[in-house]
Amino acid sequence: MSQSTLLFFLYQFARPQWKLALVALVLATLVSLLEVATTSLVLPLTQLLSGETTIAIPQDPRVLPDFLSFYGSLDQRSQMLGVILALLTLTVIKNGSLYLSSLSINAFMLKSGTMLRQKCVERFLELEIPFYTQANVGELLSYVNEQSQRSEQLFSSLLELIREILSTACLLVFLIFLSPALTVVTVVSLFAVFASLRMILRGVQVYGRQSATAIERFSALIAEMVSGIRVIKSFNTEPRELNKAEQALHERYRTEFTAYRFNSAVAPITETAGITVLLMIILIGTYLLSGVTSLALPLLLTYTLTLLRTLPRINHLNSLRSQLFLLSGSLEAIQSFFSTTTGTTLPNGTQSYQPLRSGLVFENVTFTYPNNSEPTLRNISLDIAKGKTTAVIGHSGSGKSTLVDLVMRFYDAQQGCIRVDSVDLKKLKVGSWRGATAIVSQDTFLFNTTVRENIAYGCSNATDSEVFEAAKQAYAYDFIQELPHGFETVVGNRGTMLSGGQRQRIAIARAILRDPDILILDEATSALDSTSERIVQRAIEEVSRDRTVIVIAHRLSTIERADNIVVMNQGEIIEQGTHQQLLSLQSQYWSLYCSQRSANSIEVELTV
Repeated sequence: MSQSTLLFFLYQFARPQWKLALVALVLATLVSLLEVATTSLVLPLTQLLSGETTIAIPQDPRVLPDFLSFYGSLDQRSQMLGVILALLTLTVIKNGSLYLSSLSINAFMLKSGTMLRQKCVERFLELEIPFYTQANVGELLSYVNEQSQRSEQLFSSLLELIREILSTACLLVFLIFLSPALTVVTVVSLFAVFASLRMILRGVQVYGRQSATAIERFSALIAEMVSGIRVIKSFNTEPRELNKAEQALHERYRTEFTAYRFNSAVAPITETAGITVLLMIILIGTYLLSGVTSLALPLLLTYTLTLLRTLPRINHLNSLRSQLFLLSGSLEAIQSFFSTTTGTTLPNGTQSYQPLRSGLVFENVTFTYPNNSEPTLRNISLDIAKGKTTAVIGHSGSGKSTLVDLVMRFYDAQQGCIRVDSVDLKKLKVGSWRGATAIVSQDTFLFNTTVRENIAYGCSNATDSEVFEAAKQAYAYDFIQELPHGFETVVGNRGTMLSGGQRQRIAIARAILRDPDILILDEATSALDSTSERIVQRAIEEVSRDRTVIVIAHRLSTIERADNIVVMNQGEIIEQGTHQQLLSLQSQYWSLYCSQRSANSIEVELTV
């Protein structure tokens, strides 16, 4: 990735906080000027401490006579008091400004980091289901956690770098005024130090990128481990997973330690070189200033003190440069995520959904998943009438759930189209269309919040009475009342505090409260026992009244009353009609029905 691309990406998040950045830099400039002012007072203070009765004002550098002439007009006692008071006042103002500048930098850092995380979350929500079928959750989480945290520090380091450049520049200018010759030697020496650090900083940048990649891999591994903890426990593979985590941690440690090994070398090298330069300057300055009699020692001491204040800043500058290279890998990782996911969302339509008048029509729809070579749906033509229940059945892999995904517009068909009252589904606004639908699936997802909030998830403005009524229609009210805190009971992660049947009934209550035009039931009872299934089935019948319903079913007994039953096989519709019509054909549906009845009879006999 080019530096210009990364800088432009960084600029996008820094720009909204330009006022904070400007305040921080203005205060940093004030601090730099006050640093020079306080340092220049060392010259008269040194003369007074050495016993001089009056302050000698050097004519070269020219900047000092005007500044110091005020003290020369005072008597001896007042001169000492004036210098001390000025030094104290300027020091207080300087450090107060430094405090405010640091606060502004931290506010800039936190706001930029917050915006970066917010944009990541926005992108997560913009991306459609096809992306998440291939994405690694742990890697995505790393973008809003560690990668954002490291990038946040990058924003802070950038402003600190500019602040240190300002301070160093002001002090270097003052050094030039004090002694141009000594300053030439100083600058040449410091440039040699900068050049010697080039290879080290390159190593920091390379291993900083590797560290960012190792962080992504470790986060992905842990997210997968937590998600699959039941499987891990069931197969007793904790040692294997621990070994994988240890290897990922070792790789992360190796890359981060190598990066820090380069990074840690910057400060010692810079300080050693700085002390060497300082001693060399003292030695050379002794000869260069020997001709300036009374001012030789004060000038040399002032120059040395200024240099002592400059060298730590140069050391910090090098550390900040190294820090920028170290942290830039994380920002590159986030920028890469944004660039690779740009344009992957489904195109949004322009028309708003209007209440259903006739129904949905599949016209020669063919769909193939991105990584598959064979179509999952082939030339599907189907009418789903308004106010009717359409059931879709078939063996696993026949394309039932894919058909529902196309209705929800999680995917778009490559051929053919789906029409909603003669309007192509792709022309409808996605949010408007999904607002008129509700889905209850086999794998019911509940948020780790209260029962009430889960039921009202799709209708945040629902009143308590509306939530209670939806729960009653879903046959969930009674068991909710028996929970420790009723509707205010927190259901746990994914609703683990509830049974499967209870979770399904809450999901149905959520669908009832939404009052959708189109209700989709994706094998909503297939994972339930017979008792729970009967209760949930009654709830489904309640919510299905006078509504357009699409049911994907595994148990045929649950869809016998459907207005139209569609039988699918290998992505094609092979039969459709009512229950009695399909039985009379004595074909695929009849075969499935007979086999399930036989299985149920055997199950009853075994139970008896």
